Amino acid sequence: MEVVLYGDSNTYGLMPEGGRYENRYPKILSSYFDKKVNIYEEGLIGRTTIYKDYRPNRKAIDDIDITLSKYKNIDLFVIMLGTNDYKISNARNAKELKKGMNKLLTKINSNKNIKKILVISPILLSENISNLDKEFDYDSYLLSKESSAIYKKLANNYNALFFDAKQVAKAGSDGEHFDEYSHQALANNLIKIIESI
Repeated sequence: MEVVLYGDSNTYGLMPEGGRYENRYPKILSSYFDKKVNIYEEGLIGRTTIYKDYRPNRKAIDDIDITLSKYKNIDLFVIMLGTNDYKISNARNAKELKKGMNKLLTKINSNKNIKKILVISPILLSENISNLDKEFDYDSYLLSKESSAIYKKLANNYNALFFDAKQVAKAGSDGEHFDEYSHQALANNLIKIIESI
């Protein structure tokens, strides 16, 4: 079985204080399944759906085809994006957030090498995120609260699976990246989903 985990810094495993978690959820999954399931990490710091970042090559809509071309058969394509879309310079409302993910899912869904898609709605930003990272404001926090309903509806439209990371994971001290325990919590739930396929 082939599983691709596509996302941003939380899939990459960026720690709130900097550095990279060794026990990030992709590694936990890989260790659990051993050789029974091939887990591929595709996490990139700063990745958005369709929006620009101050760093180059961060728009998923531009690099998704390159990523997908690396794999001949994908049993499950897991996508968890949105946190960077919440930035002041990017999506400012539910319509704009939906637009980004919808465009990306249209492209992913058209790939015949993918058997199933799992859409994961990102964790909730801290309510005081504007004090922790000036790229976000209070509206970013509010948008992160709305994302679950938006992404769930989109997943249904594409006959994709859906999971809300907010139910099991939370941000650490920087208000946007997984704390230490959230990687294990998310992995535990993804194990159940993967085993059910």
